[in-house]
Amino acid sequence: MRNLALFLFISCVSICSSCIAQAKTMTTTDRDYIIEDYIKKWKANKRYLLKILEAMPASEYDFKPAEGMKTFKSQSTHIASWLNSHIKNVGHNGLTPLNTSSKEFIIQSYTTLFDEIIDFVSKLAPNELNQPVKMWYGQSTKSRLMNLMDNHMTHHRGQMIVYLRLKNIKPPSYIGW
Repeated sequence: MRNLALFLFISCVSICSSCIAQAKTMTTTDRDYIIEDYIKKWKANKRYLLKILEAMPASEYDFKPAEGMKTFKSQSTHIASWLNSHIKNVGHNGLTPLNTSSKEFIIQSYTTLFDEIIDFVSKLAPNELNQPVKMWYGQSTKSRLMNLMDNHMTHHRGQMIVYLRLKNIKPPSYIGW
């Protein structure tokens, strides 16, 4: 039993060491591939969130399912402000502010916002992805922040889909990669 435990421990250490070494020796080609994937991801994010924003009638943008929850409109403004605050840490000067005066302006603003993100990502140098970034919640990298931006948006976009369903509106089909 001891021999098996020792064998498993040594195997795990070897695998982890190998993974760490590979992560630190990521080639420029690998990073180029990741940037290409980020561009595809943000183009899909744009199409999908715009369809969700279009699906909700303007008269329902102030809908909130229960007290203490965000309205549909507040979900959209939260996503935009969060993306803006985090992309600044990746090196962007700041996204165009969201115009929330109407459904149409929100959709137009998001079109611009996503175009700015996609343009920024397309200009990232591959060697920037591993650069460390100090955040209020700890140390990170530019690559990790790009993934966190996507993840956080996905979380709130999912909530917006629930809002559509609560209003008996069929949400748009999922758009992934």
